Amino acid sequence: MTKSTTPTDTTAPRRRRADADRSVAAILDAALEALASDPDSSMSEIARRAGVVRATIYVHFPTRTALLDAVMEYAVTQVADAMRSAEPQRGEPVEALERVLRATWWQLAQIHGLLALNTARLSAEELHRRHLPMLDQLEPLIERGQKQGSFRSDVPVVWHLAVIRAIVHAASHEIQGGRLAEAQAEPAMISTALAAIGATA
Repeated sequence: MTKSTTPTDTTAPRRRRADADRSVAAILDAALEALASDPDSSMSEIARRAGVVRATIYVHFPTRTALLDAVMEYAVTQVADAMRSAEPQRGEPVEALERVLRATWWQLAQIHGLLALNTARLSAEELHRRHLPMLDQLEPLIERGQKQGSFRSDVPVVWHLAVIRAIVHAASHEIQGGRLAEAQAEPAMISTALAAIGATA
């Protein structure tokens, strides 16, 4: 005779998993918000914003480094999603790149502090790896622009990607240092990036 399965047998683990997922999501949201405004935010402050006790953070993220890594992956996903929503494959290359840069910058504008923190703590190789979800979307756009004569073709695509990334990071760095206002940074970043990779007459 087969033993019957009660609702409790299956729903309890799913409920615990759902509760854990909600807890992780709350912690990541709180950490992203806290670290973006203050890279030195304590685990206690992050726990307070998340509505959990500090011990709960350590259940999911045993160290501060583990939390920082998870928050960066979370932030990268949001930026990559914003870039994807801007449809880099649509339209004339220059217009498409400007649209993508605006969408990406809008997302990055919320996490300048976190960007500075991770730039300081990660190696160049690791930073490049973390940028791949965005770079992989930009690469076909740059290639298309080169083929159509919109972007310089005398240098490789990887150089264009490096230049754009450097310009975006420079704008974020200047904002974080209080040397450039947010309203000035976006148009300066976009015009500089487009001029840097644009085809010469």
